[in-house]
Amino acid sequence: MLKQFLRPFSLSYESYNKHIVVQSKRFAGHSKWANIRHIKGAKDAERSRLFTKLGRQIKVAVQEGGSVDPKKNLQLNQVIEQTRRANMPAATVQSILKSCESSKSQDKSYMLEIKGPGSCFILCEVYTSQLHGLKMILSTILKKHQSRFSDGGGLHLFEEKGQIEAEHQALAGKPEEEILEKATDHAIESGAEDVKVIENSLVQFSCGKSNLNQVVGELEKMGYKVTSAEVEYVPFNLQPLQDSELEVCQKLFDKLESVPEVVRLVDNIA
Repeated sequence: MLKQFLRPFSLSYESYNKHIVVQSKRFAGHSKWANIRHIKGAKDAERSRLFTKLGRQIKVAVQEGGSVDPKKNLQLNQVIEQTRRANMPAATVQSILKSCESSKSQDKSYMLEIKGPGSCFILCEVYTSQLHGLKMILSTILKKHQSRFSDGGGLHLFEEKGQIEAEHQALAGKPEEEILEKATDHAIESGAEDVKVIENSLVQFSCGKSNLNQVVGELEKMGYKVTSAEVEYVPFNLQPLQDSELEVCQKLFDKLESVPEVVRLVDNIA
């Protein structure tokens, strides 16, 4: 999942409670890079480009989840929730799903590894039937931004984790420490491994990717409204960059995100 640029304020602490990693943080997060990405994301959600991206994410979710039924495909359900938040017309979503049922398209999902400025690594997921041609286009962009395709090994810097964002009405308006304490108990009961307070009553739970559906089910039984649930790549360690390198990365992400075939970008930038 992408991070965000320039954080005006952050509060965080970690402790270990019954083998649960507990983190409390403001939505702005922990680093300049994360805040830059967040601010940028709020500014450039142009409807046509955003809908194109979401359309491709729907196709990837159907391909990987094996069903056009959101009730049977958690990944697809999460993307459809994104389309609702983006006010994407329901008719457009249904049209894409129907095309997925009947399509014989050769489009496939690929994860490309990129070595970026300052030795950071970027995972670039694309959805295309013309991988060679697309890589030529992307290679031109990379060369102009101090980056190149990696010879391999980038994936080993990340692990796949189930990431769940959920909110509980009973936690709304409570002090952050109280929310964290309650959420930690719920994480233990549900089988989650990690918990973070994002903002207000919104909490992020992390778990093993194979346990995602189980943890979601347990949280819903506890009264949580799950707003997103998916398997994401999470870096083992973060790579610090100079301000000048962060600026280059921002421009690189802008260019990559303008390519329709690019579905998502994940990085290990601190």
